[in-house]
Amino acid sequence: MKKIVFFLLILGFALKVDAQELNVQVKVNTPKLQTTDPKVFKTLEDDIKRFLNTKVWTSDKYQLNEKVKCNFTLSITQETGNGIYSADLTVQASRPVFGSNYETTLINYIDKDVSFNYLPNDPINYVQNVYSDRLPSLLAFYSYLILGLDGDSFAPNGGDDYFLICQNIVNTIPSTLVKEGWKPNDNSHNRYWLLENIMSPRLRTMRGAWYTYHRLGLDMMFENVEEGKKNIARALDIIDASKRSYPAAQWLISFMDAKGKEIVEIFKVADKPQQENIANILTRISPTFSARF
Repeated sequence: MKKIVFFLLILGFALKVDAQELNVQVKVNTPKLQTTDPKVFKTLEDDIKRFLNTKVWTSDKYQLNEKVKCNFTLSITQETGNGIYSADLTVQASRPVFGSNYETTLINYIDKDVSFNYLPNDPINYVQNVYSDRLPSLLAFYSYLILGLDGDSFAPNGGDDYFLICQNIVNTIPSTLVKEGWKPNDNSHNRYWLLENIMSPRLRTMRGAWYTYHRLGLDMMFENVEEGKKNIARALDIIDASKRSYPAAQWLISFMDAKGKEIVEIFKVADKPQQENIANILTRISPTFSARF
């Protein structure tokens, strides 16, 4: 009987592990702080890591090697007392490319509008469709955003359900929380607009290009390098057209932050006309980095 119970416990733990979708590394930086006990931030770091890595975000089953690798870096910029903080949050995530050891970046985003309250021993709890607090709402938003981008990279519109949950999170945010990145009028480049862009009909073709870039491009290169490059170039043509349709889209900036260096590396080995075409497309999408391209 003891052996059976032990086996069931191990099986239950294994199933629970497989149910987790994210593999998150968390770092809390406090370069400007002097008043708060450093132990508080170590506890915060551990609590965020535990929250992100133990919560079951979806009904899907993920094997250990299928988990989405993420890095969340919270850099505290100000403390106003009573456990209230302002911070920058850097969110990075990647997924493996089929048939290789290479991982492609899904998002590399710096959120400069983070405000939250935290006291040690206060649990971080998130309940879907219900606003609980700033920190769990923020962490849940980016968790589902990552899952949405990952889903879209494997199937056309495969991230729909997760983006809708992100939208529900935004809708639950109280109107009293202003200048914190949740509202359209907070500024023109924040998490509200990043999600709006992804879900906007004006950029629907870009979501298709996101799938083409990853599944028919990067993943295809294992079987046929030239065909994969051709599909990546086709995806970039579509994204170029999206730029003309929605010139100031935050998602276009985010795309280039995640993919700019990767695209340059991919087309370093290509004929001159193709290189020039790709360089021109990248320059139109992101004129700031034209010299790099």
